[in-house]
Amino acid sequence: MASDERIAFVVEYADPHAGLTRTYQLCYFTEDKTIEMYDLKTKRLFLKRCAYPSLSANELYVGATINVFSRPLRLVDYGDEATHRRLSVNTSECMLGIDMEHHSATAGTVVDALTTQDLRITSARLVELPQSLIDRIAASSARVLLLSVSGADAREKIAAVAALHPAAVIQVANEGDVQEIMQTMMGPGKTTATLRDCAVCVIKPHAITSRYEGAILQRLVEEGFYISALGSYQLTVADAEDFLEVYSGVLPEYRKLVEQMASGPCWAIEVCAENAVPALRAVCGPHDPEVCHVLFPHTLRAKYGVDRVRNAVHCTDLEEDGPLESEFFFSLLQNKR
Repeated sequence: MASDERIAFVVEYADPHAGLTRTYQLCYFTEDKTIEMYDLKTKRLFLKRCAYPSLSANELYVGATINVFSRPLRLVDYGDEATHRRLSVNTSECMLGIDMEHHSATAGTVVDALTTQDLRITSARLVELPQSLIDRIAASSARVLLLSVSGADAREKIAAVAALHPAAVIQVANEGDVQEIMQTMMGPGKTTATLRDCAVCVIKPHAITSRYEGAILQRLVEEGFYISALGSYQLTVADAEDFLEVYSGVLPEYRKLVEQMASGPCWAIEVCAENAVPALRAVCGPHDPEVCHVLFPHTLRAKYGVDRVRNAVHCTDLEEDGPLESEFFFSLLQNKR
């Protein structure tokens, strides 16, 4: 592959200082992981080609939000016809559900099966379905983890996964049902979160990009945690600062932690169990993955963490913080979207 092979997107940046939305063309060179940007209004080079190794091609798709030099950029369209042809062939968006009332034990396995087939989970949310929708999509219970999935040959790949887990997977084929779920169930609304006696595990953006969300979810289930709420969120820098404020001035990598949390989609998971906070901390391991590798090799951070910033997951540290962190995601952010 030539080092100048590239993919390009039209991106928007909401400039908070000027109160304007600025539009650029972002070019990503796949071989050497370099980027450059052009201002589409002035037709001038905005960012000279430079290395940006923390950004991967997996993160680049229409509808995604990425963080480049602390600026959140929303990818709104393909930047050229070559990119459109390369990335949109046979690409479709589909909806499915996982029965979490009777088959939560296989939820992570199903998610992992989807992502290992190069399907992208663009949104996820655990919901309580109304009876009318339960009947229409032939769900066996109201408590369903809804997943919006996109990728090449998505419908066929989902059908293959459903064939392996027929009791757990609910395929949503009717376009009307898909639209109702997207509009009613994936936006603001009633939460399944308990908001008490709980802990929160956040699967960080780098772990989502690496497609670890299925394995991490499965580990939580196998450890005996009850998954009481789950949702995918795209945090702004301001959101991440609010969520991680307690670490400001405490952890030297605080600013980088904020940037990582706002760099792409994350999954927030409320878990319930006896002594949920210390139990979750034991499964996640210490903050530093290198410490985990030596002393706690079976923890999530040992298996999926890279460094003190990209350490796979955030987990609730203090008992009193569980309800606060849960409310942040499943009340404030959920109703903000």
